Amino acid sequence: MNVFVIRHARAIDPDRSLDDGHRPLTARGRRDALAVGRALREAGVKLDALVTSPLVRAVETAELIAVGLDFDGALEVAPELATGRHPQVVVEEILLPRADLGAVAVVGHEPQLGALIGALLRGPVPSPAKGAAVRLAWDGPGQPARFKWVIRPGFEKPSKEIADIG
Repeated sequence: MNVFVIRHARAIDPDRSLDDGHRPLTARGRRDALAVGRALREAGVKLDALVTSPLVRAVETAELIAVGLDFDGALEVAPELATGRHPQVVVEEILLPRADLGAVAVVGHEPQLGALIGALLRGPVPSPAKGAAVRLAWDGPGQPARFKWVIRPGFEKPSKEIADIG
């Protein structure tokens, strides 16, 4: 299975008057998410599932990724991708039930996504940049994933250097 781990794009700064879960993307964040979605399409990515955190900035990122990809499937919202959840929950509740699919994307937050990538690769990795899409090949439980490439906003060509994640 190809697992695409996507960190939400840039959101407005935290503000006491706005609940953290309701922070939307900035104009730059919207442009970046759409550009990364288009770059994924140009890289030949075809998703079978797109699953996102329920927080507004992640949902907006997932929607723009879907538009850029021309993804016509349903956008799934999963509380397991909300901030503060353990990465093993993402594996057990999101990835394993979809193990028969060819390509699954998850959209969420740091530090959870960096921990998820590290857990799948079985080693420490840099945190993904805001808006970055990291492609991993994973054969399922008991097997370490393999890093394939990353696409970051502003660098919309796949990079095969793991140091480029951040």
